[in-house]
Amino acid sequence: MSLSSARVFLDRLMAEEELSHRLAGELSKKRMELIREAGFEFTEQELEQVKSNLPPGALGHVAGWFCQIPVENQPIRGRSCGGGLWH
Repeated sequence: MSLSSARVFLDRLMAEEELSHRLAGELSKKRMELIREAGFEFTEQELEQVKSNLPPGALGHVAGWFCQIPVENQPIRGRSCGGGLWH
């Protein structure tokens, strides 16, 4: 991938709310699919509840993977953590 293509992608991601919502939703689905394949069973809401009880920085370098991303029909929240959705 070229640097210019990556730049265009990020520009579109920031400019087009629909694109960011669609990609965030797909990331959320894939994340939960991978979690279930690893043998765990919980909802996004249960994960958020457990995370809210952790001290700041407790997830360390894996925190980006657990950014708050939307559950269907809920507002996008992915940009609320450090580097956003695209760690």
